[in-house]
Amino acid sequence: MNDQHKVKRILIADDEPLYLRTTGQLLRQAGYECVCVPDGNAAMERLRRESFDLILSDLNMPGNLKLELLQQGRMQWPDIPLIVITGVPSLPTAIESVRLGIADYLLKPVKYEDLLASVRRVLAQPVVETPPAPRSESSHEDLSAKFPEIIGRSEPMQEVLEIVDRVAQTDTNVLITGESGTGKEVIAQAIHNHSRRGAHNFQIIDCTAIPESLFESVLFGHAKGAFTGAVKDQEGLLSRSDRGTAFFDELGELPMASQAKLLRAVQEQAFTPVGKNELRRVNTRYISATNRDLLEEVNAGRFRQDLFYRLGVLHLDLPPLRERGEDVMLLAERFLRDFQEGERRITGFSDEVVACFLRYEWPGNIRELRNVLERAVALTRTETVQLTDLPKQVRETAGNAFRSVSVLAEISREEALDNADHTYLTVLLEKHGGNVSQAARQAGLSRQGMHKLLSRHGLDAATFRK
Repeated sequence: MNDQHKVKRILIADDEPLYLRTTGQLLRQAGYECVCVPDGNAAMERLRRESFDLILSDLNMPGNLKLELLQQGRMQWPDIPLIVITGVPSLPTAIESVRLGIADYLLKPVKYEDLLASVRRVLAQPVVETPPAPRSESSHEDLSAKFPEIIGRSEPMQEVLEIVDRVAQTDTNVLITGESGTGKEVIAQAIHNHSRRGAHNFQIIDCTAIPESLFESVLFGHAKGAFTGAVKDQEGLLSRSDRGTAFFDELGELPMASQAKLLRAVQEQAFTPVGKNELRRVNTRYISATNRDLLEEVNAGRFRQDLFYRLGVLHLDLPPLRERGEDVMLLAERFLRDFQEGERRITGFSDEVVACFLRYEWPGNIRELRNVLERAVALTRTETVQLTDLPKQVRETAGNAFRSVSVLAEISREEALDNADHTYLTVLLEKHGGNVSQAARQAGLSRQGMHKLLSRHGLDAATFRK
């Protein structure tokens, strides 16, 4: 029998007897041959003795509690695709799963039609041997060099870079959350650029800019004459993302009716343009971004749970700028260089500005910092950005960060910066009630690093506890 028409064999490993039996029966009815085993050890034993076309595996079961089945399975049988199904998702297991090249990562309770669509899609793909990539032992400096488009040396951003580095090598759908202005589109673009899809299109789809009545036409395209004003065939945005990445910006703003249409396209990797009968298939990776709490939106009935799980296989939450410590000045220096024009050169920032930037909460995050620097470069008449060049709401936060200007003129720059550090640490400890861990997190430091700074400045966290 031709390989293409041979009945596909699926190995299902799960320690829930009812789920195991039901899933096996349903997939057999769909025309597959299924072998069901109750744990990872039994799965490994069957893999050694028999051949399979696909593995469906639970995560939290004997023989796979430490991902033994996933790791050994991918190492010894890299040509057998593996779909993970779990009722207890976590970021570490999701990261490890995508690092190993897992074909799909589904969350229980998974609808049968979703599972069947995943199985069909995975089995239809050509077999490509993709052994797991070795764990990166790169230092923070190495990661920063690898992603020059992302500015950040703070601990929170190094954690983000580590995830970006791993996820970029997979086709896993990613949901990026964070406050407005934290750089979600930059992170999405970096994931795309460093992926195997990087040579193809990164299609941005702004969910706030598409009227609900035109959603299908804009996303899927339309035929000439499909509706009034359709004077020619129009390619949809999803077609343009074929073999590349579709980036759905502000996903949380999508109306419920549009969510249902998008879900079907994501599940099937196919859609029908408006006014046409033929199905258009695409090979697209989905990255989405929102500043909303989508789980809260799901619980409130404003966002579809199935779409949330489908697009948020891996959830990446970006830290706000106020928690990134040293990154504030790194970003400020980058923007200072970007906005300079002509022969006039601005070399840096006054000590007052540095203290102000470090104390300001930056509610608008990186976007606000960028706007502040663009304004300052346009206004300053000196070689360094001065406090008077900043907007009032930013300038007023300087407060008592330094002694008066007349006193500043009598001390060295090193002493001035030391004073700024002392003030910054004092403000942090006051804000967090002497909680060193929380203060360190906001400053972008390790707890040990924070203790060293406090010791150097003669500050005792206990005196700030409320």
